[in-house]
Amino acid sequence: MQGRARRVGAEQVFELARHLTERDREVALCLYAQQVLTTEQLTLLFFSSKRRGQDRLLFLYRQRVVDRFYPASRFGSGKPPAHWLLDEAGAILVAASLDRDRRQLGWQRRADWASHPQLAHRLEVNRFVTDLVGATLPDPALGVSAWYGPRQAAARMGEKMRGTLRPDSELLLVTRAGAVDLLLEWDRGTETQERLWEKLRRYRTAEHKIDYDERGPRSVLFVVPGARRLRTLRDAYAEVNREGAWPILATTAAELCRAGPLAPVWQRLDHDEPPCALNALPVRHDLDDLDPRLALGRRWRYDRSDFWEQLSPLACPLEADASRTAAASETSEPGDPPAHDATAVEQPAMSADAGDAEVQCPEAGEGLVARLRRLEEELQADIAAARAARRAGRPAADLRLSGIDGFMDDHDEDDDLNEEGSWR
Repeated sequence: MQGRARRVGAEQVFELARHLTERDREVALCLYAQQVLTTEQLTLLFFSSKRRGQDRLLFLYRQRVVDRFYPASRFGSGKPPAHWLLDEAGAILVAASLDRDRRQLGWQRRADWASHPQLAHRLEVNRFVTDLVGATLPDPALGVSAWYGPRQAAARMGEKMRGTLRPDSELLLVTRAGAVDLLLEWDRGTETQERLWEKLRRYRTAEHKIDYDERGPRSVLFVVPGARRLRTLRDAYAEVNREGAWPILATTAAELCRAGPLAPVWQRLDHDEPPCALNALPVRHDLDDLDPRLALGRRWRYDRSDFWEQLSPLACPLEADASRTAAASETSEPGDPPAHDATAVEQPAMSADAGDAEVQCPEAGEGLVARLRRLEEELQADIAAARAARRAGRPAADLRLSGIDGFMDDHDEDDDLNEEGSWR
């Protein structure tokens, strides 16, 4: 990642937008939410073959939309796969897609990802989710319809729980019975039993503060390293002493590796029941319109009839997309699959409790290119103001893209649990 410190301006991204596609924008949004994904994982989510994925990712790398690094590996094990991150041009593209000021994005380019203390944790979380996506593909009735990163999952908990809960991921798993809402906690055995107790207590508090009765419960999943840690988690839950309707389940990483994420390996902590599978958990009643044919791993398959229509250039204004969608809905027949918004790779169907602007893409009232133009004008205005301040002898404003996003910041043992940062 060395040698790529040159800044990228909005004007360059505006010119680049003529060569980018809706899929490229979704790749950038996904990397913004999940932070680091391998070539294999991005291929599963967005491409029909590994060769197509490698070629497109190389193009995006050369255009500074994405960056990459190769973590250290054992001697003789071969070169590790490329790990992909968001880069400068990708950050500007994401800011325009979310209609946010670039300095509010919560992103900064870093050169130390290969040795970052939270890298292993993030990779394991993302591996679990992409394994789950891959496991659903053979069954047309199953699918991961949405994957929310920690920032989005925390925002979807609502204002009443702001700063108190930050799941590692939230997933909407479409099953034959309906959509199951899953909150994932990936535990690497680094927290004390007291912290586990506090986390479990806050989930029980959340279900009483969030009005979910009409929508159905969420299910909380804990993945722990082994059987001893599972017993520690059970002991922590036994001290919570609070009943609730949200199922709280746990399994070990070894069981997942052996049987797979869809196997009946999830043990209830709140009830004495046999292990169950994820598709047997209670469903959300307000998400019945999710279509498994549009789930992650299926939307960008080359054999889809609407592949080329979806793979439209970003230079095409979103107003045209909206009009095409409206026209398609007027001419569709009963039973046809619902129209799908190309900007919704992270949240194809927003539920009633997802009101935070941080997790929502803007409406199609303004084209992406227009927002890129506006970002360019803001950047030029900031530069002019900074130059004027220097000439007048005043301190110039900080023109960096943003600060480091908190949930992947380095762990501080003295962090208070009431802070919005990670508990890890």
